[in-house]
Amino acid sequence: MENVSKTNNPRDAASWLSVMFFWWMNDVLTLGNERPLTDEDLFPLLDDFKSEMLVEKAETCWLDELKRSQLKKTKPLLWKAMVRIISWRSRLVITILLTLRCVSFVCLPVCLWLVLKTLNDGPNMDMKWAFIYVALLGITSVIQGASTQHYNYTTELWGLKLKVALIGLVYKKVMQLVTVRKWGRRRAIQKGLGLRT
Repeated sequence: MENVSKTNNPRDAASWLSVMFFWWMNDVLTLGNERPLTDEDLFPLLDDFKSEMLVEKAETCWLDELKRSQLKKTKPLLWKAMVRIISWRSRLVITILLTLRCVSFVCLPVCLWLVLKTLNDGPNMDMKWAFIYVALLGITSVIQGASTQHYNYTTELWGLKLKVALIGLVYKKVMQLVTVRKWGRRRAIQKGLGLRT
């Protein structure tokens, strides 16, 4: 198998079934099983994961938080700015996945209890209900596994995005401070560095 990396990330064109079962990763996983992966083997980053975009979005959200806090005469809170980086769609997906995960954790023992209760009936066992309960147990297990994996995947991705955004903000601020010390405040402002708090 040759280099997996192409001009596009396969996650962009993946169907919902491919996304649900992470099939879009199969090529790189197969290659990684055959030999150690190199940078050339990895997929190009999606636009949402590029540090420039994340830092720009974080800076915009932080500046909005500064304006809001000045209007309300309160202290600006970094966590509020970071929460605004996460899109509503992602928040909704995380909430739905967490809800499915919790419901499946509650339903799984109930389904198991129904199967065992039906099997315990002995000769009076209703086979129709036994099959329904077993199917329900299987569906609940699949929902539990899928929702747990995708919840963990999504929250880990957002954790990485927020980490990159914060590191970028700190780096920008440090570089601005270094520039101010090197050139002096007046020259830095004249150069258009846009010193911001």
